[in-house]
Amino acid sequence: MLSFPDVHALTSCVAAADADADLRGWGQPVTLLLIHDRSPAAHEAQREIRSLEFPLHPSDVPTDAAGRLALLHHIAGELDRPATPYQATLAAIVDLLRAATPNVHLLAWAACYRDLQPVDQRLRQARRIDAVDIDGRFYQLTRLHGEDHPVVLVDDTPDPNNTPPTYRGLVALLAAAGRFTQTRTRARLRMTSTGRRPRSDPDEPIFGVCGPDGESLRCRICAAVDEHAVTELPSMAGYGEDTDVRCTRCGSAETTDPIFGWRAKPATWPPLPQHDQP
Repeated sequence: MLSFPDVHALTSCVAAADADADLRGWGQPVTLLLIHDRSPAAHEAQREIRSLEFPLHPSDVPTDAAGRLALLHHIAGELDRPATPYQATLAAIVDLLRAATPNVHLLAWAACYRDLQPVDQRLRQARRIDAVDIDGRFYQLTRLHGEDHPVVLVDDTPDPNNTPPTYRGLVALLAAAGRFTQTRTRARLRMTSTGRRPRSDPDEPIFGVCGPDGESLRCRICAAVDEHAVTELPSMAGYGEDTDVRCTRCGSAETTDPIFGWRAKPATWPPLPQHDQP
């Protein structure tokens, strides 16, 4: 769940994307934006939210409203199929973001496109940026050609029947990206080798593969082999799944969810003597 300051920061991020688009000039093709956060430094009051361009294949760039909707659903479908170019693109982006900020969260997808806006019984050129965040909130920025300031609307409870077609496409794209990142995290659980990083690294997995064929999981905290429980439940975020892989010996766990992504929760091992416990 995004807080009010988060929503305000995300709205400012959309406005900043419009300012960047203005520098490139009018008539630019559709641009997809992946909006993410950066954990706040100790002196900062709230986390910083940024956007980056998600590159499109030139043959996929649409020229009309129907094409924009088809594009978003096409990319969502590509993220749900194995070994597609758009999967590889998202994987590379997520890896780069996590390398810079291990606890990064993907917060929203946005589409920047040109449109026509009825004004005083005539059509004027307009640039729009539509976005949907992980709570399903809808943002729309509209800047008329020749105007200095855009108009920004934020709808906390959008009606899918009364929103632009891009809303449904962005919802599908957000859900597919959430499923992809969860699947990637579970695959990483199987593929990570032991000893890759020191235990002090907050991005260090709890489990590593072991055995002659790499078919077993070993807890890197207490060394238990194949003593783990896996739980998967529909996420309270409204899409995707919450997962929990927990060592049944020491209680260390790896969890994923659509909002906070992947997290490691190592337990204290060996356990503290009874008289040392709080």
